[in-house]
Amino acid sequence: MSRSVEAEIKNFKLLGHDPSAGWGGGSLVEIIDGFAYVGAIGTSGFDGPEGFTVHDVRDPYNPKKVAEVLAPPGVHNHKVRIVDGNYLYVNSERLHNEEGRNARSGFFIFDISERDNPRQVGFYDLPGDGPHRFAVDNKNKRAFFPNDADRWNGRVIWTLDISNPLEPNVISIWGLPQQNIEEHPEFVQSEDINKVITCHGPPVIKGNEMYCGFWGGGMAIADVTDLSSPKLISNLSWSPPFVGATHTVWPFEDRDYVIVTDEGRSAENFMESQFMWVMDVRDLTNPIPISTYMPDRSKYFDRGKRFGAHNIIENLSSQGRWPNLVFLTYFNAGLRVLDLSDPFHPEEVGHFVPECNFGEDCVQSNDIGCDEDGRLYLIDRHGGGMHILEFTG
Repeated sequence: MSRSVEAEIKNFKLLGHDPSAGWGGGSLVEIIDGFAYVGAIGTSGFDGPEGFTVHDVRDPYNPKKVAEVLAPPGVHNHKVRIVDGNYLYVNSERLHNEEGRNARSGFFIFDISERDNPRQVGFYDLPGDGPHRFAVDNKNKRAFFPNDADRWNGRVIWTLDISNPLEPNVISIWGLPQQNIEEHPEFVQSEDINKVITCHGPPVIKGNEMYCGFWGGGMAIADVTDLSSPKLISNLSWSPPFVGATHTVWPFEDRDYVIVTDEGRSAENFMESQFMWVMDVRDLTNPIPISTYMPDRSKYFDRGKRFGAHNIIENLSSQGRWPNLVFLTYFNAGLRVLDLSDPFHPEEVGHFVPECNFGEDCVQSNDIGCDEDGRLYLIDRHGGGMHILEFTG
């Protein structure tokens, strides 16, 4: 029998809660003009529909679902990204079932100029199973999709020009050297899912460098002075001895440090793996880990389901609203906030673990987003929906 567990709060204020986000089990969240778009986990570790939901959050104390879009049969729609203000890209990733075999892979393009009424206006086809966690750089009109490609082993980075959101164009396709089948025909992927060398993402560009996580291949930095022809600068892998599953590699805008998360997985929790790293990249050819973070293992490790790092707010800077702060989801340990003023000693300065009152023994905080007013949107992947928060630290 499930039990109700009270919320754990430090330096947060809970504003509102919408249990219907992603039909209870959500993934990535994007917010614009008081409307939140939540991709659904669907059948990937949850018992819910495939697709995405839309929520009116203009009154954060009383959020309400205003639209839902169901995916076609065999398709996973758990990642959403706002493009150029009026469009939404939504991944079309094939499910590993009979219907998914012949499903269309790539990404949907929705018109969201009417915020509560998404209308599909396009589709971009991609090979293989389709993209997972992708990124959009609206300032520079670029999108980055981890996806399969001819002559490559595992997912690699597709960089697209999205100057016209309805007609993306490929700029380059690039991965780690060993993934190139023509150059390394002898390369064989690991049978351990945590050690497979494949682009997870989301890729991001800072200056003339692209940063990305390659799952069992660790982190990579590429020179993209010529974006049509990326060139590897460095690749740091820590698996073995660590488990792997490198998820996010994200640089500070104005400091020579990078945050890296190794994703906690559903099959097994690890006492000494799949946490958050801080990397020193003053020498891009030789990235060095200088510190790590994980919550109190004696408190959370055996709480149930996944214990491990996952997503961050993709805006890291020493300036602005949250200087030197990292907002990190940690599955059953909820949302953690870390001060990296001293990157050698990350200091936890806040946390929010939602009340577990939705029929499960623990939360599974999966993703975190923010709006232009600084409100935070915490998404649970296993029944908890969306919590709207204000950081008070």
